[in-house]
Amino acid sequence: MNPKPLIFVDLDDTLFQTHRKQAPTAQHKIATVDKLGQPLSYMHPKQQVLANWLFQSADVVPVTARSVNGLKRVDLSFQHGAVCTHGGTVLDAGLQADQDWLALQQRNAAALGGLLQDLPQALQNAAQHIGAIRTQLVEENGRIVYAYAKQAAPEPLFLSQLVQHLPAEIMQHCYVHLNGNNLALIPHYVSKQKAVEFYLNKHDPRRERAVLGWGDSLSDAGFLTCCDWFGMPKNSQLDKFLAQSLIQDHHQKGFLGHV
Repeated sequence: MNPKPLIFVDLDDTLFQTHRKQAPTAQHKIATVDKLGQPLSYMHPKQQVLANWLFQSADVVPVTARSVNGLKRVDLSFQHGAVCTHGGTVLDAGLQADQDWLALQQRNAAALGGLLQDLPQALQNAAQHIGAIRTQLVEENGRIVYAYAKQAAPEPLFLSQLVQHLPAEIMQHCYVHLNGNNLALIPHYVSKQKAVEFYLNKHDPRRERAVLGWGDSLSDAGFLTCCDWFGMPKNSQLDKFLAQSLIQDHHQKGFLGHV
């Protein structure tokens, strides 16, 4: 008997949205709560159908920017592990930190010396002539995972300008994930793609299982390439990027496809 498919799925804006992005109705289902236990995100009816189908038909592994504590506030039962914190933490089937991945991350962090601790100040320096920001280090399992910056004022958006002023040494070792008025500065060894590759090498080294993936943002594209098939929500960042890229490709060549 063939094993069930293995599905890697992003959470926010793929399986549910916050109430700020969609006004819940009686047909919506609470999907997450905030730190105070108040409803925060909801599944619309089609998302509920998708989630039910996924969990009935496959082994589901969430791949999320959420921390481990943030994952605990999601009202879904994950029994096959998880990838959290942009790939900084891999959880086993008991939702405990995978010690092999943790050791690898610790070795990679040690190789950077004090660079990670310097990231908040580097972000502040880059923003000093652009706009006010709040910064912090995101830590998990007793170690720094990445640095985070948020605009003090939500508008106008300026964090994309800040990136141009970050030191070359930092950009050599880190990449930027930008989402509106939020910015994450993440070391290259921390990524959803690398974490999913690790999971597959550990749990399906011969690649015998059918692997599917779902994600909504450009930052999900990396881990989706690890999958045999993948999809994206309609009108998501990935969907819009693909549609625009196809239009530009057609305009440049005059046809769709390759010779």
